[in-house]
Amino acid sequence: MASRFKVVITDYYYPSLAEEQKVLKDTGIEIVDCNGKYKTEDDVIKYAKDADALIVQFTPITRKIIENLPKCKVIVRYAIGLDIIDIQAATERKIMVANVPDYCINEVADQAMALMLAVTRKVKAAAEEVARGNWSYQKAVPIKRFSEMDLGLISFGNIARNVGGKAKALGFKKIRVYDPYIKDTAQYPGYEFASLPTLLKESDVVSIHAPATAETKHMFNRETFAMMKDGAYLINTSRGALIDEKALVEALKQGKLSGVGLDVLENEKNVGENPLLKFDNVILTPHMGWYSIDSIAELQRKAAEQVKLGLLEGKPKYWVNKF
Repeated sequence: MASRFKVVITDYYYPSLAEEQKVLKDTGIEIVDCNGKYKTEDDVIKYAKDADALIVQFTPITRKIIENLPKCKVIVRYAIGLDIIDIQAATERKIMVANVPDYCINEVADQAMALMLAVTRKVKAAAEEVARGNWSYQKAVPIKRFSEMDLGLISFGNIARNVGGKAKALGFKKIRVYDPYIKDTAQYPGYEFASLPTLLKESDVVSIHAPATAETKHMFNRETFAMMKDGAYLINTSRGALIDEKALVEALKQGKLSGVGLDVLENEKNVGENPLLKFDNVILTPHMGWYSIDSIAELQRKAAEQVKLGLLEGKPKYWVNKF
């Protein structure tokens, strides 16, 4: 079939574009792979100026880029978060923006639970002690049962709900939720919806699942940490920007927190210089919560489906800026 539309894929780190090709085969939508061919905004504009759609991974799609895409109808991100796309600029130019909000729900929830188990069971400290030749659990003392601990969930989207289900199976005494955008809380029996101060004061483990927005930037700061229960544990598999890491380091030095598990950081480039690495009770993983071989294939397929629906039907399933 002759090409009627062009979708430019700016960047990705998958082995191939086989999933996208399967979805777009015989649709008249041509894939243009620009992976590694650009360095600046002007480069993106050069390669995408005649594109009908974009799929992006990490490339910031700025107002300047958007205003130089005269044919573009759809921008899709290989991700749940849309913080790298200027959605306001896209909306002004009637460009549909879509994400893939449900591709790695189990994976991120599993990562949160893995970090939760690791920090509460003091796995890092115990393993390092054995590596030194000391067959002793004293570095892991004290450890409490989950049945004697309360869990607090920050935000209650798909991933947090998945975490909540897994946490119930592990036997947490109580699960509290802070999410001011959920009005019908009665549809979630088994959860106690609370204010942020109450959740922080009462929770032994706090797991962050909120998106990165202007409202949530440094949501966890010096004041927030002061509200937390002494000896609490903090887990973040959401976005690094939600935590003021300087304040977190202070809280750890003061002994406010018993342990921290992070899959995301504010600066994920110069990790070797991060002071959090110096703490025995902090576990850092390299933003891998989204990953499994299954989730990658799902992400690629669903991103391509958004382009197909947007260009051929004018309505992506995951259209976020409806106009």
